Amino acid sequence: MTLAELKAKLDTFSPVKIEFVARVMESLANPPTAEIKKRGTWLTGSADWIEYFGLALSVHHSATTEPLGLTAFETVFRNACEHLKWLIDPPGSKTQRFVDLTVRPSAGPERRLSLKSTAARRLSATSLHISKLTEAAWIQDVRTAPDRRKRTQELFRQYQAAVTHIVMLRAFRDAPGEVPSLYQLVEVPAGIFNSVQSAPLNVFTRDAPLIECRVGGNIVAVVAIDRSDAKITVRRVQLSACTVHAEWSRV
Repeated sequence: MTLAELKAKLDTFSPVKIEFVARVMESLANPPTAEIKKRGTWLTGSADWIEYFGLALSVHHSATTEPLGLTAFETVFRNACEHLKWLIDPPGSKTQRFVDLTVRPSAGPERRLSLKSTAARRLSATSLHISKLTEAAWIQDVRTAPDRRKRTQELFRQYQAAVTHIVMLRAFRDAPGEVPSLYQLVEVPAGIFNSVQSAPLNVFTRDAPLIECRVGGNIVAVVAIDRSDAKITVRRVQLSACTVHAEWSRV
């Protein structure tokens, strides 16, 4: 739509519509400030992607103080990629377990992404928490350490064969009910789970095992088998092992 067409369309709007549009335009005129945390990544290498995402945050908060949730995050992320005409799978095409979005940027390899979001209180500045990496109904039925190790390692082989990266949007709030003061976009490589395949048997003797994930000898995350909720949780994922693409803040 051209500027002239947009103006002509506005001339047909009712006063209520004009007031609504004015509120959105005010938000667009005052977007959050974007800070690139790592330059030249597949996302930050495109200024348009970063700008689009920030504008989407503005539009979201023109209507609510609630953080951008997972469903909205998935839509905004997809729309930002579509804006750049990157190749992505069609909306709603769940062709592969664990994967929320497959995208091929104009430069670089295809990425099969699991998208996550959080607005938990007291988010850490040095690590992140994935409350639900995936469901695992078998957890409640397995009773022996060898079986737990076999099923866990099989699950992570399947997960890593499907997902190349996890992308998480973190919303930092000073108090409940307030607009987030900061959004942080983090990418976690699925390779941090490689060491699950070499976890010793004694780790799985507990009903709810904790498996250390090591990269270069350093613990970069801890996988927790949550038997009560039949899910996999990932704790203390070190941001130093991830890519922090960008942050959007309101001053």
